[in-house]
Parts: sequence; structure tokens; C-alpha cells
Amino acid sequence: MTRPEPIQSQALLHILLLIALCGVLYFPYLGAVPFFDKGEPREALAVQDIVQRGEWLFPLKRATTIPSKPPLFHWSAALTYQVTGRLDETTIRFPSALYATLGVLLIYGLGRKLFGAPAGLLSGAVLATTLIYQTQALSARVDMTLCFFVTASLVLFYYLYRGFLTDQLWYFAFYVLVGIGTLAKGPLGILLPGLVISSFLALRRRWDLLAKFCFHPGVVVMLFLAVGWYGLAAMRGGEGFVDRQLLRENLERFAGGSGHSHPVYFYLPYLFSQGLPWSLFLPLALWDGFKRGFFSDDDRLFMMLWFLVMFLFFSIAMGKRSVYLLPLYPALALFTAKWVYDQAGATGGRLAIYRSIAAFAAVIGVLLLVVTLGALWNHDPAWFLAPVERFLKPKDRANLLVVKNAIAGFGVAFTAATCLSGVLWLATAHSLWLARARSAAHRLVPISILIAFIGWSMILPAIAESKSYRGFMEEVNKRVQPNGRLYLFGGFNSDPVIFYRGGPVAEIGDFARAVAGKPGPGKVYIIMARRSWEKLQRQNLDLSPPLVESAGAGPEGDAPLVLVEVAGS
Repeated sequence: MTRPEPIQSQALLHILLLIALCGVLYFPYLGAVPFFDKGEPREALAVQDIVQRGEWLFPLKRATTIPSKPPLFHWSAALTYQVTGRLDETTIRFPSALYATLGVLLIYGLGRKLFGAPAGLLSGAVLATTLIYQTQALSARVDMTLCFFVTASLVLFYYLYRGFLTDQLWYFAFYVLVGIGTLAKGPLGILLPGLVISSFLALRRRWDLLAKFCFHPGVVVMLFLAVGWYGLAAMRGGEGFVDRQLLRENLERFAGGSGHSHPVYFYLPYLFSQGLPWSLFLPLALWDGFKRGFFSDDDRLFMMLWFLVMFLFFSIAMGKRSVYLLPLYPALALFTAKWVYDQAGATGGRLAIYRSIAAFAAVIGVLLLVVTLGALWNHDPAWFLAPVERFLKPKDRANLLVVKNAIAGFGVAFTAATCLSGVLWLATAHSLWLARARSAAHRLVPISILIAFIGWSMILPAIAESKSYRGFMEEVNKRVQPNGRLYLFGGFNSDPVIFYRGGPVAEIGDFARAVAGKPGPGKVYIIMARRSWEKLQRQNLDLSPPLVESAGAGPEGDAPLVLVEVAGS
């Protein structure tokens, strides 16, 4: 038997290491946190519609409402259900984790081709451990699906541009990826890679390639995939679909903000905060990039345009949300890894910048060790939150109490994690003080793993439980049979209620008339916000005490629910 080539063995090892890294960072936490915000239950309802009604082409929320996004993510989650037979947080979030892992492998492959195996491995690790990428890998939202297909489209384009792939079938594969990408989040699937590629080819004056990509037969395939679904959906959904998915979610969001209007500089702080811990290197990396220039190097120019074109596009758009920046972080991962492996010490002002970053890392390390020592001294891992409590509003104080109790429950595990994190941050500070960027980068990877463990195992589940309706609906489902007479009343975000109920629940408007008009004898159960129940009590309506009360207070933290029973007519 012949032994595999060393390069192939090394590539396989790196791929396995990156899969293991994503396996540690993402998949153990898919079901750790119940749905507690507005976004995830909204997408989950579309998946539920596919599973229950078999409506794959045009899934709806609550079997009646047109969703705000195309169905690629929902199809992916429904396919996961077909394999597992379960429809819960784990299966609905699984596509995001899978696409995130595949995106990491794509960036590794490109980084390895361009900069060598070590830089390629680091680029994959940087992307996998970037804060926003980790967060979206564990979110039942469409953003990671879009990010993967945009990344795959741009990576495949650059492979074609550099001649790494020459078979003409790869051109058709490129257009298939772009076409499918439009089914993740609409025209952005075409627009984002199109803007980057056209800018790159124009600056390189490769008009021949620009014409080739614009008029290639694969364009027909791309349009068939993209326009085909939109055409069928428009015929099914009519004017409501066009208004919801094309006008409001795209044109109005870009030109008018559609409820998310922010100034042009909105993304500047988010670019740094969402890129942690790797954004610590970002100022130096960008400075070096502009200092060396990009036009003399195709690889640098492509990475920088991938980042800059997307950043400028989202900054110009009126509608802004921090998660929109997700598709540019694969480029920053490549850029950061390349920069790290280009470093060879520093002197003068450059060394001073390294040491200022080192001081920041040292402060974090010292604070974490102080937290550790305080926990050992006070026998209370959450002691450090007590001084913060007095400065918070009552609602925030309640959330802080939830976190404190959760940390106290983990005890030694939390203390050990903070201690190890503190030591690693100090080791990172030492490397930065000596201007050893590569050594510092290698320490940031385990730091990110520990941060994920603390956040997703300890803190976020506690915050989620204070807002989620999952526990409440589990009790409701025990009391009210699937065919029972259950209704919703009052203004609150009922998407998670309907998902955890397992199907649509009718809503009533005028409480007294609606209850009096329900046909037939028997019990009628109504879910309402506690404030609505209290208001009805003040109106002297004869209501029984709640059968079940929710511990969670909803996405905004202001709508705990109750289940009440009334007599049907």
C-alpha cells in the first residue's frame, strides 16, 4: 500500500483540526439556549410550516403570513428534520453551524493556496473564533446561510481567476452558487459577490474577464435559480409577496431604512467589537496593508476589496443592523492570518502599538484572575457582579440576578474557566509585549473556546430562561390537548408561543365577546400577557386565577404570560 503524500496528509490533518474546532465551538451548544428573541422563532415558524403542511415552495408563518426572507435556510432546517425526526432548537440551528463549518474550510483552502498551509490553518481558525461568526453559527437566522454562499461564490471566482481550476464546468458551478445564494436573503446573494468581483476586475483592467463573466451561459442558470423561485412565489403570494420580500425587505431597507435607519458611521464600532478577539490586530494589519499598497498584489487587492466594498455598501445603505457585516469577516480572517505570518518583530513606534495592545490584554488577564481569587476567597463565583448592581435599572437588575444565580450554580467550573482565561490573556499580553504576533495568535484560539464555553454554557442559558416562553408552553401543552380550545389574547410577541405549541393558535380581539361567542360547552383556555389579565381584572370581569404563569418575560423582558381558563358557552 502506498503512503499518502505528505502535503495531502498535512491538509487532511488541518481539515480535521478545523472540523474539531468548529465541533467544540458550535455543535455542543445548538440546543443549550431556548428561543428567546424575536428573530429565531420567526424563522422557526416557516420551518414548522414546511414540516407540518409540506409547503416547500412557499412556506408561510402561522400558515398564513408571508415570511420576510426566501426559504433556503428554512429548506435546510426542514431537511435536518427529515433526517432527525425532531423539530426543536437544535435541528433549526443546525444549518447555521453546518454552513459556518463549511465556510471555515473554504477559507482554509483559499488561505492554504495563497499563503501556505500554516497561514491557511490560522485563517480558518481566525474565522471560526471571530465573535460574530461564532454567534451566527448558533443562530436560527438566515445570515450565516447568506455568508456561506457569498463566501463560496467569491472563493470559487478567485480559484478561476488564478487558474487553480480550469475546467469550464467550474464556471457553471460558480453561477449555481450565486443563484442559490439569492434564495438565502434575496438579491444580496448576487449583489455582494457581483460588486466585489466587478470592482476587482475593473481595477485590474481585466475587461476580457469581466465580459466573460457577464455574458457566460451560466448567467442563464443563475437567473433561472433566482428569478425562477421569485416568479413562482410572486404568482403564489401575489402583491403581498412583492411588497413584503422585494420592496420592504430590499428597496425600502436600502433606501429608507425600514425601521433600522442609522448614520453612515454606524458600523465603525461594530467592525471592531464583532471581530474580537482578532480585531486587536486590525489597526496594525490595515495600516501595514495600506502602507505596502494593494495594487501590486492580486491576493491582497482581492481580500481588501472583499472587505472594503461590502463595508462601504452596507454603510451607504440606510437600513443597518450589526449582523449585516458578517459576509466581510471571511476576508478579514484571510487578511489577518497573512499579516500575522508576515510579522518579524517590531521597533520604535510600531513596538509601542504592540505594547499598548499588550497592556489591554494584560488588564483583561488581571481582572479575570482577580475574579478567580475573589471567588476562592468569598466562596461566591459571581461576587464581582455585586458592585455593578447599584448602577442598574430595576429591569436590568433582575437580569443581573439571573446571571449571578447561573454563575453561582456552575461554581468551580466557572472559576476554573476564568482562571485559565486569565492566564492565557496574560500569556497573550507577554507575546504582544515582545511583538510576537504569531505566538499571540495561537493563544487567542483557546481563549475563544473558553469564552464560548462560559457564554453558551453558563450566561446565555440563564438570560434566555428569563425571557423564553419554552417552559411556560411545556406546562400549557400538558394541560391543553392538541385539539383543545386554546386562544391568544392581547398584544405580545406570540411567535415563540406558536412554535412551542406546535402549530397555529387562533387570536381573539374583544375578550368578553370572543369568549361568550365560542360555540359548544367545555373549557376554553386563553394565553395572554400578565398585564392584560390584570387590566381585565380591574374591569370587574370574573376571571379565575392563572393556571400557569411564565418565568420568561418575552423578547423585550416586559411580557410575562399567563394561562387562564374560562367557561365556554
